[in-house]
Amino acid sequence: MSVVLAFVLLGVFVVELAVGAAGNERALVPLGALITHGWSSHDWWRVLTFSFLHLNWLHLGLNTAGLVWLGRIVERRLGPLRLTAIFAASAVASGTAGMLLGPVLPTSGVAVGASGAVCGLLAAALMLAFRRHADRRLRLPLTICFAAVMATSFLPGVSLAGHLGGLVGGMLIATPLAFRSPLHSRRGAARSVDPG
Repeated sequence: MSVVLAFVLLGVFVVELAVGAAGNERALVPLGALITHGWSSHDWWRVLTFSFLHLNWLHLGLNTAGLVWLGRIVERRLGPLRLTAIFAASAVASGTAGMLLGPVLPTSGVAVGASGAVCGLLAAALMLAFRRHADRRLRLPLTICFAAVMATSFLPGVSLAGHLGGLVGGMLIATPLAFRSPLHSRRGAARSVDPG
């Protein structure tokens, strides 16, 4: 499912290129970009759609790489439906945080990208990696990834609110899933040694 989601992101970006909106945040607003300054209740749907839009190829590539890597970790342990639920909930939490905190945090006024949803997958992967009987080999790379995400969240043009919202959203929805996963209910500790 993580690969399917990655192809969806790629397909949406091809549409952006076709209509000439790629590379221009304001041009992405009609396609569903998140308005973080001056939004109204009519913009509620943007808290999900903005995650499927990307500014350029680099932006898309970074988020897609994170989605595929973290998505595989989560999907192998929780299944495709739970992966999709975590991705969607994290995207909405990221968008909601971006809208609510946009007036108080430095933003450009428009946000796009799946990084918030990917942050939610990171939160879920960390929870899975640090529970008992989990594969310890994942802990260091995931911790390094978390540190890198937090560091880049403070860079200009990056939505700190979106990243934080995605992390919190992913953690909240993954908590009951991570501790009632197939790891304990069907396959026991044997599955926990799967490194990827």
